[in-house]
Amino acid sequence: MARLAVIAGQGMLPVTLADQARRQGEDVVVFRIAGQADADFSAFDGDEVPLGAVGQTRDRLVEAGCDRVVMAGKIRRPSLAQLKPDAAAVKLLAKAVGRGDDALLRAISDYLADAGIETLSPDVFMPQAMMPDGLQAGQLDAAARVDVDRGVAVLDALGAHDVGQAVVVQDARVIAIEAAEGTDEMLRRVAALLDPSGPPAVFVKRRKAGQDTRLDLPVIGADTIRNAATAGIGVIALEADGVLLAGEPDSLWRLAGEKKMTVVGI
Repeated sequence: MARLAVIAGQGMLPVTLADQARRQGEDVVVFRIAGQADADFSAFDGDEVPLGAVGQTRDRLVEAGCDRVVMAGKIRRPSLAQLKPDAAAVKLLAKAVGRGDDALLRAISDYLADAGIETLSPDVFMPQAMMPDGLQAGQLDAAARVDVDRGVAVLDALGAHDVGQAVVVQDARVIAIEAAEGTDEMLRRVAALLDPSGPPAVFVKRRKAGQDTRLDLPVIGADTIRNAATAGIGVIALEADGVLLAGEPDSLWRLAGEKKMTVVGI
């Protein structure tokens, strides 16, 4: 039987995904990204691969008998000097230069496909972990709904430019937009920008327009909820069926309730 490769970055999501895939009958091999993967993968066959070694990684996937691959977990962006790209990675970087992260990930997926390896989205193995529609915690008033709509409009406008998946809005003002730093770092810097006497700030997260969700599906977990609460966010609005939950949904909603936060699927 052909095997499924999980390319693992940071956090618990990769090991949770690998476990779910195994429960569904998959023969799973985990390829841990060196310096990034930090969960315990001792229950799985696998190997460690450098982030910039795209050609070497493809060769290892072929040698391991993998015909499908799924990517999961956060990736801390290194400098080009730290990345140390191999010859294959240099060629892919050249193809994607000036076109953003999504273009690079698509080029990597095409490169794997040339060796007969299909790239799958994490939700193939974790459909129950996709954000549901509607109110999950707290209450959403009319003013917050206006800010949610504004956040959605901003992300829709920026998505075609491969800019971020999240935005913070307060009282119709755009406070912060996620860029290369990622969601959690955006939430850390937004804390000093919010008006504590104003209405609850709204954090909106969704897929970018035209985004290939096999490669960069938006994810939210307990850490992001805690970071949002620390920053002073009152409302979290997530795209229903567009954001993956890194954690048991009911426990995430309980955490949001404890933090006096509203969570809604939009």
